[in-house]
Amino acid sequence: MNPLIESIIGYKIVTTSSLPTHTSSGLEYLYAGNGIFARAIRPGIEVLMPICLSEQTIKGLPHLTPYLKITSLIPKPLLLEMWRLSYQAGNQVQEILFHFHHTHLGWHLQIPEQIQTSSSCQPTRYGSDSSYQNAIVEIHSHGSLPAFFSTTDNADESGFRIYGVLGKVNTLQPEIKLRVGLFRHCWDVPARAVFDIDSDFFMYDVSVLSNYQFYSTDILPTNFMNKLWR
Repeated sequence: MNPLIESIIGYKIVTTSSLPTHTSSGLEYLYAGNGIFARAIRPGIEVLMPICLSEQTIKGLPHLTPYLKITSLIPKPLLLEMWRLSYQAGNQVQEILFHFHHTHLGWHLQIPEQIQTSSSCQPTRYGSDSSYQNAIVEIHSHGSLPAFFSTTDNADESGFRIYGVLGKVNTLQPEIKLRVGLFRHCWDVPARAVFDIDSDFFMYDVSVLSNYQFYSTDILPTNFMNKLWR
């Protein structure tokens, strides 16, 4: 194996009910009785993501339960502010990009310097001290279009963070769609797993309606109707 890859990616077989200590600097693949999982940790977020769930148990190995842990749920007022700014951008026929950061004072919403058009929004800074590099959550708007991840999104969103899209922001039923991105492995997660909102929040959460709740952006998605968030 390439030494650089070996230092970033780990591979482990889970043999007990307790997860092994996380030792990789990037991500780890865990092999369990019910399939293959990817795990990664960074300040503010930890995820154990399904990669391939098996219909037949691998005998002798424990089952794992996927999870997403964030330091704390993002307060609803920040989501409302993001929707308000998306509404304004939509009136100007522009997309807009948002970053969420977490410090000891809590969550902070940042609108990075960006280039905006009717079909794209890109930050202007990508350095190690930029909002782009340090964001735990990255969300952009689609104006009047539905909330979905485009082929451009799939190509651009290659890091480890929570990604999201706001759609139909200028209508009576705005949409939100979220996923955990883990180096092109993806897991669609409901908005209530990230934001402090009630089940009857006015935005229509299309995240859990996907025909494939975990997938890779490197290959065409396959239909995995696993009701992990139902």
